[in-house]
Amino acid sequence: MDNLRVVVQWLRRAAVRVVEPLRADPEKSGFRLSSPETSTTTLDGDVGWSSRPPALLSCARCGSDVNQHRPHDDIDCRRCIATFDYDEFPKLELQHFICPVCGSEMEHGRRHPRVIDVPEWATCHSCRYHWEFKHDY
Repeated sequence: MDNLRVVVQWLRRAAVRVVEPLRADPEKSGFRLSSPETSTTTLDGDVGWSSRPPALLSCARCGSDVNQHRPHDDIDCRRCIATFDYDEFPKLELQHFICPVCGSEMEHGRRHPRVIDVPEWATCHSCRYHWEFKHDY
């Protein structure tokens, strides 16, 4: 009888682990699609370079981390005081974008590397925020 009780408790715990991720999150009032241009099923999103998330770059001179908070901000290294104009972004190494919603590192990529020399999309896997450079080519 004790063995049966242990098995039932184990099955109950396993079922809770399976069902828990499927339960509704009371923090979120409802599911909403991101901007229609992004064609994703994310919770939030933006389109356009002016809406681009903050970026963490590598300084071309010393290799240290450099933050560019907004796409049209100049890029200034605090370590070696190198400065780059905002339009030099494609020449610098992009480490990752920073999610404007939750602050996590975002996955990013390019769909048309021969046409566009900057990342065309970025997705946060933590909060499902998605950004697109533009959708119509």
